[in-house]
Amino acid sequence: MRGLYAIIDAGLIERRGLDPLRFAAAVLAAAPVAVQLRDKRGSAGATLELLRRLQPVCRAAGVPLFANDRADLAALAGCDGVHLGQQDLPAPLARQVLAATGDAPGRERVVGVSAHNEAELDRALAWQPSYVAFGPVFHTQSKRKLDPVLGLEGLETLVRSSRSVRADLPTVAIGGIDQANAAAVAAICPCVAAIGALVPDEGAGPACYAEVQGRALALARALGPPP
Repeated sequence: MRGLYAIIDAGLIERRGLDPLRFAAAVLAAAPVAVQLRDKRGSAGATLELLRRLQPVCRAAGVPLFANDRADLAALAGCDGVHLGQQDLPAPLARQVLAATGDAPGRERVVGVSAHNEAELDRALAWQPSYVAFGPVFHTQSKRKLDPVLGLEGLETLVRSSRSVRADLPTVAIGGIDQANAAAVAAICPCVAAIGALVPDEGAGPACYAEVQGRALALARALGPPP
């Protein structure tokens, strides 16, 4: 995995009055390596409906769509995978859910896992994930309960530890990453996730989606050419 990993925060998009499908279309113009829907609003039904609406849009663009936290919703919506936190369903069980249900039972799907320190990395590696996401690299307002900031040095330590166990395991950096610091992060971890950096500061008119597209393209350029 290399490039922009775009995360659509449904709550943030809703608060800004933005349409999630138009937002996704704008982000997809930057050809991200993946799109993840992060929906913490509490309604499984609403999340499932939004995933089902996003999936054909992402599929038409050739970009995998991941659900955050919920393997069951990922399976039911036909997503390409799920991203799990340390307190979510363990990755081996999530794989069973993904393999047994949904639009194509048995289809192999991606299972990513977050890790914020060495102990969590050890736990994540034991789950044999498809990739590991490290963060927060910098301070971010996208999460209410923030883990200690890693900084570039902490990120490099975790990436090195991961590669010492599984040299081929993809890694993703997340947390407070924007156009100004993306290149420095990508020099350590070639796949970089963005949430707030994709969202305009204010407004919800047609020009906002052009700004979203511009932000996504700028981030993608800052990360360097695709492999």
